[in-house]
Amino acid sequence: MRAIIQKISIRSINAKRFAKSNDKMQNVKITNSSSVTSLRLDDDVLVMEYVFSTDYFPNIASIKIEGEIRYLGDISSIDVNDKSTLTPEISRESHTAILRFCIPELVLITKQLELVPPIPIPSIERRNLPDSDRIKDNVYDYR
Repeated sequence: MRAIIQKISIRSINAKRFAKSNDKMQNVKITNSSSVTSLRLDDDVLVMEYVFSTDYFPNIASIKIEGEIRYLGDISSIDVNDKSTLTPEISRESHTAILRFCIPELVLITKQLELVPPIPIPSIERRNLPDSDRIKDNVYDYR
């Protein structure tokens, strides 16, 4: 049987900004972490409760997302009373799912809190191109 993440959901979001919005923020350190807090079985599905947190240092903001993941796959070797029995494959898949699910939510939350997003935003560098390499209006260049 192929293992799949059947469902991932959010149960609660707690977001606090400690610094005032007009305070200058310099040398901000952002840390993200995810952890599986508990395991349980629901029929043949492994249900993992998780916490994803993002902290802005020094004492700027804190965001915590709690939820659960429903994992369908080979869970025969897992003891729900011992989180250390999660296989590396299940752990990797679940933490990847948490990141993929929570990061877009964090971007929206940080916008509301007037914070920089917790992921690096790509920047576009301006280059001075010679006139021959510039694309002119209404002229298509399919290089």
